[in-house]
Amino acid sequence: MRAGMGSIVLGLAWLWTGVAIAGSVSQETSYFAVRGSTLAELDEDLNRQGPYVAETGLRHPGATEVKFDGKVTYKKIAKGCAVARANLGLTLHITLPKWTPPKRVSPQTVLVWRTLEADIKRHENQHAAIAKTWLKRMEMAVRNLRTERTCAEMEMHVNTVTQRYLAGHERAQIEFDTIEGREVNFRLRRALDRNLRGEADG
Repeated sequence: MRAGMGSIVLGLAWLWTGVAIAGSVSQETSYFAVRGSTLAELDEDLNRQGPYVAETGLRHPGATEVKFDGKVTYKKIAKGCAVARANLGLTLHITLPKWTPPKRVSPQTVLVWRTLEADIKRHENQHAAIAKTWLKRMEMAVRNLRTERTCAEMEMHVNTVTQRYLAGHERAQIEFDTIEGREVNFRLRRALDRNLRGEADG
């Protein structure tokens, strides 16, 4: 069975007015059905039904959609203008496969699927964890910015910093996918061996 990697989908929306809950994260998970009785059938259906990612032009066994947004307010002070509040937000939507084994499916097929399913879930959850880490870094960076002469200059400074952190986040996600793709076969074999030992011990 082929083990494709999940994909990260990035969405960006910045609103620099108003007030929001600091560092707020909204996360939800949805599932798509996979059908089949053999590993070959499951592999085929997984690649047919998986979420389509426009950035790659492909369907993937799982996907994590990431959307940053934020609301920053400014205040005039004696030295010019400073950030009053920096409250950024993150919306995460994880899409994962779900298979209900039909009757008379071999135990080996079930074990291999569960191994792959767990790896897909772990992979997508790590994409979400990376996004949460960069949200915290970005919000802290914006809050600690030096003052500027005018609020217009302050806003330009905020925009520059947030764009730098968004680019850093994207690089971190790509690096993670690169490492995961390089190690996927070894990782799945190790997980499968571990699960097989667990079955034998049980």
